[in-house]
Amino acid sequence: LGSKLFYAYVLLCAPHSLVVCVVCSPVIQQSPKHLLRRVEEKEANLSCHHGDSSYQYLYWYQQKRNGGSLELIGMLNYGTDSEEDKFKPRFNITGHATKYAFLLISKLNAEDSAVYFCAASLHSHTIPFNH
Repeated sequence: LGSKLFYAYVLLCAPHSLVVCVVCSPVIQQSPKHLLRRVEEKEANLSCHHGDSSYQYLYWYQQKRNGGSLELIGMLNYGTDSEEDKFKPRFNITGHATKYAFLLISKLNAEDSAVYFCAASLHSHTIPFNH
């Protein structure tokens, strides 16, 4: 309902490597298709494009390789980014939610091996919390 999701499969192929394999939908695209990074290479950069300007919010998620739940890395609303505290400052989201968005992971470590998802939405999925 009002959201589009695409998948980025990330596999750990060695204790010090990060592999990203992407399956693109016809609507949302992520690149690169394959990304292998050694920890000493320091950073990895993923991009996302959905091509529909009515989708004003873009979200990046991480799923650890054991198939656990999706964890929100952060979101982009137009050009304003907001990363979750756990992922600051090594994970940086930039770009424009209605065009291209980028996820830069710096100071790579083995714990960064995961499945990364990009999702686009018509609206924010924030749920008000009453004390």
